[in-house]
Amino acid sequence: MSRFLGLIALFLVTACSESFLPAWAVTDLRTAAALVEVEGKPGRARPDPEDDIEVSILVIDQGAPASDVPEVPALTPPLLQWTFIACIPQPTLIGPPICRDLIEPCDGCEGTPPADPLAFPVLRFQVPSEAELEAAEANRVLLQGAICADGPPASDAILRFILGETDDLNPCEDPSHEGRFVTLDIPIESTPDDPNLNPEISTVFLNGRPWPPPYDQEVPRTAPRTGCRAALDGLTDEQRAAHPLAGSPASNINLGVTQDSLQSYAVGDMTMTEEIQVSWLTDSGDLERTFSFITDPARSVLTLWQPFADAPEDGLLVRLTFVIRDGRGGTDWVERGLCVLPPTPTESPP
Repeated sequence: MSRFLGLIALFLVTACSESFLPAWAVTDLRTAAALVEVEGKPGRARPDPEDDIEVSILVIDQGAPASDVPEVPALTPPLLQWTFIACIPQPTLIGPPICRDLIEPCDGCEGTPPADPLAFPVLRFQVPSEAELEAAEANRVLLQGAICADGPPASDAILRFILGETDDLNPCEDPSHEGRFVTLDIPIESTPDDPNLNPEISTVFLNGRPWPPPYDQEVPRTAPRTGCRAALDGLTDEQRAAHPLAGSPASNINLGVTQDSLQSYAVGDMTMTEEIQVSWLTDSGDLERTFSFITDPARSVLTLWQPFADAPEDGLLVRLTFVIRDGRGGTDWVERGLCVLPPTPTESPP
């Protein structure tokens, strides 16, 4: 299977400015991935008509500096507001997707989260019936809208974006706020008897060992970019030593997926096996590559991360995000962190 199908079957389109930075370098607000889950059908990546689905959107950013106000924590990404619509698309063959029929209700599509201001976008709606999809000649549904930092999206700009007018638009009501337009294309399951399942990340190793704490499961959104040395208190010497020092040689990162993540499926008379695309992302240091691919029979892949030359005395927190896509709509992701300290005057980096 072509390794680029992952960018067609399920993709995020975000507005961005030209940059000479590598694609793995997270320097500003970014929508990195979306996960589709089907109610009552665990593991399913693509819905059937009339299924209730939940779509979670991963938003990342460069780690925030420590706040000057003690009661105001650092926050990565910043507070988010968003507006989305769910729809059946027009049967267009070229150009940006355009909505035809609105899907309502869409829970979570409007405004800020009412209960948790730190929440990420989680959107829920019901897929239209088979008859409605056939009438529109549609084999997919769309989510389109905008996500903004520290303020609301611009409703007029979102409307123009949804209508396919994508030039010279700012997604946010306040043009000084960071924001991104997002289009999420969700295919309808074409083989309900043999459905596509979301792949799963099973392991992430650093230099051949399990990822060291305290950022071995996630990195708190309130953790500031500097000052992570204190977070290493209470760890064993071995655990602290697993965090690379500034100026160290490159560390290797090995990502593994579950045995069932690479599914076989039929295309006409041919039997194909999925290929997992891995996206490597970080806000500091240098990654060897942006994308890797896991192909059968392999179930893991390795890349290198190079620390920077210097670090502040109290440490610099590095956020790393790894996203996998199976090319047919399935997605998974994990976030990990490293606290990089400067070498002591009596030692040099290993």
